[in-house]
Amino acid sequence: MSLEDELSQIRAAARNDAPLQAAYQDLLLRLDRAETGERALKPGDAMPAFLLPDAEGQLIASDDLLARGSLVINFFRGNWCPYCRQTLKALEAALPEIEAAGGQLVALTPDTGHHLADTKRVQRLSYEILSDVDGTVGLQFGVLFRAPAAYREVLASYGIDLAERHGNDGGFIPLPATYVVDHEGIVRYAFVDIDFTRRAEPAAVVAALKQIHSDSD
Repeated sequence: MSLEDELSQIRAAARNDAPLQAAYQDLLLRLDRAETGERALKPGDAMPAFLLPDAEGQLIASDDLLARGSLVINFFRGNWCPYCRQTLKALEAALPEIEAAGGQLVALTPDTGHHLADTKRVQRLSYEILSDVDGTVGLQFGVLFRAPAAYREVLASYGIDLAERHGNDGGFIPLPATYVVDHEGIVRYAFVDIDFTRRAEPAAVVAALKQIHSDSD
């Protein structure tokens, strides 16, 4: 089953939740009007360097990662998002293929503190989960936006406190975005969508990594 098939099941289950659907449609409309995501990095762009803490509190540098080969970067909203959880699992399942194709995988979230360790433990992930503190990297990639107050209120009604999770009250979250970057730091594949129920297929990520390898031969 593809990731899209799995996500479509989550979408179907959420259709009966009227408040959530209303908030979702309002958010999409706002993001579309603002052309959110148009400034996101595209293939051919240089990736900004970053230094971020992982789930164990160790600082991970993008330069060190790129020194070991190509890099897959997945931006996700947090483990409170069912679409994010399913994507994280799908990437874990595809990790052997990603590594066989010469890639490394990291996932970036605005969550801080114990939420990183919780995500890695509950989802049983073996790749790095990094905290994009204050959304700095997401902003540089052009995938960050400020969630409208109405949307934050709906999330709060489900017990999702963004301020507590992020360590600040900015309310910034990333668009669903996945990048494949070659060892020179150049973006070779980019998936960015304002619809948070849509995600990059792991097969497309693996194909992009294989293409990088083929181009270097």
